[in-house]
Amino acid sequence: MRMVLLISFGVICAISYLINSSSFAAERIQGTADGTVAESQPELKEGESLQGPTSEKHVSPEEERRRLSEAAAGFGTDPTAIIGYYQVMYAHSTGTNNQRLDTVTSTIRLPVTPHLGLQVNVPYTWAALGQTGGFTPNGTGDMTIRVGGRIYASDKIALFIGADGSFPTASEPLLGTGKYTIGPGGAVAIPLPKIRSLFFVVIEDFNSIGGDPSRTNIHYTQFKPSINTIWGERWWTEVLLFGYADWAHQRKTTMNLQGEVGHRLSKHWALFVQGGGGVLGRDSFLGLDWFAQAGVRWVFKTPLLPGFGGKVLPLGRH
Repeated sequence: MRMVLLISFGVICAISYLINSSSFAAERIQGTADGTVAESQPELKEGESLQGPTSEKHVSPEEERRRLSEAAAGFGTDPTAIIGYYQVMYAHSTGTNNQRLDTVTSTIRLPVTPHLGLQVNVPYTWAALGQTGGFTPNGTGDMTIRVGGRIYASDKIALFIGADGSFPTASEPLLGTGKYTIGPGGAVAIPLPKIRSLFFVVIEDFNSIGGDPSRTNIHYTQFKPSINTIWGERWWTEVLLFGYADWAHQRKTTMNLQGEVGHRLSKHWALFVQGGGGVLGRDSFLGLDWFAQAGVRWVFKTPLLPGFGGKVLPLGRH
């Protein structure tokens, strides 16, 4: 299985190289510092790339950072950007003891104001818990929500503060935790123009705050660093590391590695595929053997209340 994961990441790297060779010199990204998505972008002029013209007039590092941030917001990969999308994702995961899950998750992400966002996730799961036959039980899982806002934005860094919450809405006990949880946290986005990428970090601390008293209490911290590389106007790749420190019942620390390749089909539509597996603690509460995911999202930028909320500081040049 580890050999399969190495081959999978090799394929992702090869695709990234091909994307870079074929589209990077033919596409250009344009944007702003506030994380909103430009409705239209000019065609790339001859002799130009994402880094700027090949003549003496080059795009400044500040402008390049803004372009990278705009691209990640338009793709829906920046965790600090206040944008909206409707997304459907299919995921297959396999854990220890041949435990398998097939899940279809519907996501609605709404920009309530230019600097405040709301996200709702509703999964439907088919589970095979140590069985060799068909997938059973099946039904809805726990619904999760996220509320938060971008509190700082410049061309060098953006900060997001918010919280996730989950509700015990699973139709079958085995498909959910049976607990209400809350997970305050934050995210940081740092553009890296020299490597045409952005560095993201998301940190959250999840605790159960009620629910079925017979179910296991939950308390774990999630640490998720990632590198999102922008290969052009339509292509991106991302490598993510999911780290978990489980503070309940002295469970093991867990680390899962994920790779992603995405393509924007049009101004609003985007497709992505993901794959990865467990690196550490695969037999723990949040551990996995391997997983594969694919999804489609429709991205938009217009807030529900576009004139509300003022400005995130600082928005000027630095």
